[in-house]
Amino acid sequence: MLAACGNATGAVTATVNQTDITVADVEALIDTEGSVIDKTTFAQYLGYAIQFVILDTAAEQDFGVSFTEEEIATRAEQMVADLVADGQTREDFLAERSITETFLSEVANQSLIDSALRARFLEDIGTATEEEVAEARNAAQAELTTACVSHILVPTQEDALLTLARVQGGEDFGAVATEVSQDPGSAANQGALGCGSPAPYAAPFRDVVLVAEVGEIHPELVETQFGYHIILVTERQDAAEEDVTASTNDNLAAAQFQSWFFESIEAAEVIVVEEYGVWQANPPTVIPPTTTQE
Repeated sequence: MLAACGNATGAVTATVNQTDITVADVEALIDTEGSVIDKTTFAQYLGYAIQFVILDTAAEQDFGVSFTEEEIATRAEQMVADLVADGQTREDFLAERSITETFLSEVANQSLIDSALRARFLEDIGTATEEEVAEARNAAQAELTTACVSHILVPTQEDALLTLARVQGGEDFGAVATEVSQDPGSAANQGALGCGSPAPYAAPFRDVVLVAEVGEIHPELVETQFGYHIILVTERQDAAEEDVTASTNDNLAAAQFQSWFFESIEAAEVIVVEEYGVWQANPPTVIPPTTTQE
């Protein structure tokens, strides 16, 4: 138990690019209600504190992006207003999540950085490769499309070719799916996967659902990590082109932000004092100390 160790609140827990993070800095993020902070919880919030310092510094150094206390307070108010339950006070909102006003302010600052940098990256989407644009567009289109899909899943290409020939030759798709499909969930429903966004499907499957002729058995086999699929799209409501374009750009900007985020995390010089844990950059976290602190 860290609080039982007699650690002074001014003691340094970690150094990030020559910026010290003290015990008090970490404790300010946690709503303890007077209870002792266990080492796992302390390490978790120390990890947050490290990320806050890295991204705050990197945003200002790389892009000149920083925010005033007033701007941060306004964003914090907006966040609470968006998330608070009816009749819930701000204090109750924070207590329910075991966080403090300091933590909320840090998250609000990170939210502002996120928004500002995504806007910057939107201006640079022309630098994306054709492959990145294509994947972002397919992902955006899938998120905005609704389709009703049936499939037959078999383990080998030979099985798939034989099965495709059967349904193309006039055999009932649902009956064949029930007989041979290796997907027990949809096989019990004549191959039907239901209706919804194709986004959760494996990328090759998803991409075919977006372009397949509605009401016709797709003439080409689709291979995924699960096997070979024969696909039938029975209904599809396509997204508006302007919505797809806007979402594609957002996806590209988000991908560039994520890339910058992890590059900044990896590039940071982080030293965690041993008694508080070990820093891990990917995924960014502090691994709690394994020995009991005396």
